[in-house]
Amino acid sequence: MTGNPWVDDEDDDTWLNHQIPGPEQTDGTAAASPLPYLDPEVEAALAAEGPPEWLGTRWRQIEPAQQWDAWNGLRRWVDWFIREYRLTTSDVPACWYHHPDVTAELYAAMCMEYKVFEEQAPGLAPMMMWHPNVAQMRMRLKEMTHEAGCVQNGRHKEPVAYSGTVGAYELDYDEDGWITAASTIRTEKVVDRPGQGVKYVRALAVDTDGVEHGASDPLGLRARSVAEVGSVRLAYTSATPGQAGVAVNIIGGPEDLTVVWEESPDGTTWADIDPDQNPEDTDH
Repeated sequence: MTGNPWVDDEDDDTWLNHQIPGPEQTDGTAAASPLPYLDPEVEAALAAEGPPEWLGTRWRQIEPAQQWDAWNGLRRWVDWFIREYRLTTSDVPACWYHHPDVTAELYAAMCMEYKVFEEQAPGLAPMMMWHPNVAQMRMRLKEMTHEAGCVQNGRHKEPVAYSGTVGAYELDYDEDGWITAASTIRTEKVVDRPGQGVKYVRALAVDTDGVEHGASDPLGLRARSVAEVGSVRLAYTSATPGQAGVAVNIIGGPEDLTVVWEESPDGTTWADIDPDQNPEDTDH
C-alpha cells in the first residue's frame, strides 16, 4: 500500500505481504503464495479519506498542478470561517487573496483547525489551542486589514511603493555592503599559553586551493600566570564528643596544588595524618 500518513495508522496492513503455506512441498519448508492484493480503486478510495495532498505544505511551495485546488480549498474554508465566527470585512476583506500576509494567516489557521479536529475524538485541543488562537488571529487580521486600507478605500488598494527603485515591501539593499557582510567568516580557536616567555599567533585567509589571500597581525600570548597563595584557612564544620570536622579554604596558588593534612601534639612538631583516618578528604 502506498504511504498515507492519514490512514496508515488505522489498521495494520502488513498481512498484505505475508504468505500462507501451500499444499505442495519438496524441500521440507512450507510452500507459499501471496494473499490477494488490494484493489487499486479501494486503495485510492482509502487514500482519498485523508486531507488534500497540498494541505500542510508551505503555501509558497505548493506544486503548480495543485495550486488551483489549494486556492479553492482555502476559499471554501475562509467562507466557512467567516460564517462560523461572525467575522466582518474589518477582519477579512473581500480581497484577502490579494494580500499575502492575510492569505498566509488564513492558510495557517486552516491547517491548524484541521489538525486540532483530525482525531475526531473528545479532547482539550479545540478549547486549549484552537479557540484561543482564533481570538489572537482575529486581532492580527484586523491590524493587517486596517494597514492594507482596502475597507477604508471601499475597494482593493494596492500597497504604495515609497522607493523609486523597488516595489512595496521590498528592501533597497546596499548590495556591496550585503556582499561584504554575507561573505564575512568568523571562527574561534582556543590556544594554550606558553609555559614561559611569549608565543605569537596569527590567522591566514586561505582558499580551497591553498592560495593565501591575507593574514592577520600577530597576537602575542604571555606565559600563563600563577597566582600567589593568599591564605590558607581552617574552619570547623562539625563537632562531636569523639571527632571534629574541619575544612580548609586555600585562596590563590598554582592549579596543581594538593592538600596535605598534618597533626601535632604541641603545635610545633608536625606529622602527616594517617590517610585511613580521612577517607573523605579531597584535593584542592
